[in-house]
Amino acid sequence: MTTVALYTPIYYASPGTQYRIDLIQKSLEKSGYKTTLILGSGTELKSLYNILGERLLTSESVWKIMGRFISKPIYKHRPRTTILFIDVSASAIPYLKKCGINVILSIEDLTPEYKKYNSKASEKFYQILLKYANQADAVISPSYTLSKKLQHMGLKVIPVPTGLEPHISFEEALARQYPPILLHAGQLDIQRKIKIITDLAHKYKILVHDFGGLANKLNHPNIEKYREPDLNKALKIVKKAHIGIVLERKKTYSLTRLYFHVSLLQPLIAEGCGPWINEANNLGITLYSLNTIEEIMGKYDQHVKKYVEAQKKFAIPKVHKPLLDLIIK
Repeated sequence: MTTVALYTPIYYASPGTQYRIDLIQKSLEKSGYKTTLILGSGTELKSLYNILGERLLTSESVWKIMGRFISKPIYKHRPRTTILFIDVSASAIPYLKKCGINVILSIEDLTPEYKKYNSKASEKFYQILLKYANQADAVISPSYTLSKKLQHMGLKVIPVPTGLEPHISFEEALARQYPPILLHAGQLDIQRKIKIITDLAHKYKILVHDFGGLANKLNHPNIEKYREPDLNKALKIVKKAHIGIVLERKKTYSLTRLYFHVSLLQPLIAEGCGPWINEANNLGITLYSLNTIEEIMGKYDQHVKKYVEAQKKFAIPKVHKPLLDLIIK
């Protein structure tokens, strides 16, 4: 049986990346592959990012050191194919290729944008990234918007959406008990999110993921917090919510939460800015404004029906076929 290794240094630090990797791993296993998940040490990477990131990650000599460090635990498993997640993992590509391993690089975001590098540092980073990434057998991205940007930079990229597992049926969604409940499954990290959720709580019951530096600022009788690391247990809590809330101002190219709410057939009300809005449009996921809650609830069956089609479209393993076609058996 062909072995596929999945490598990431940020599995526990990034719930979104974790969700994506878990789904890809399930798709691979459903398609008959043996998989192994390799978790790099996030401590070293965090040091590179936070202490001297802009200086170190624009030096090719540092990429060579990272590449050797990343490739060693992967090679021990002797996989036929390795999928490397996040841009700096591209540093391992030359070493893995020398060992005859098929390498697929998945770029989720771009470090210079995420860490706000200056233009000179960004240019150096991208030069190194392109040099290493172009040695991969294939490059994928969860975002159509980011894929286009990388293609303009000179990198051939195949979009592979994050995907989802359907967690509720149309009939179950329509059987939800009133009054309506809203769900905020994202991080509570800026004051604006706290204000919007609090304002909504004056009229609606809201479930919020108890995660983020400002989570303790939410105190209202209509707000119920949940924090459950086990996905199945968390699903039992969040399934009852009628509508999802997305509040995001980060310049991220994709939001895992979009797929999560579609998997639960929860129409999305959204506020914010960033490429993720264009991505939702590209995916065909309708985003409603915050003041349309009553309108959605008045025609709930019609709005949920739109999400049923999206749920079918992004279900695994079908949604990952472009990636599965790249795996060498």
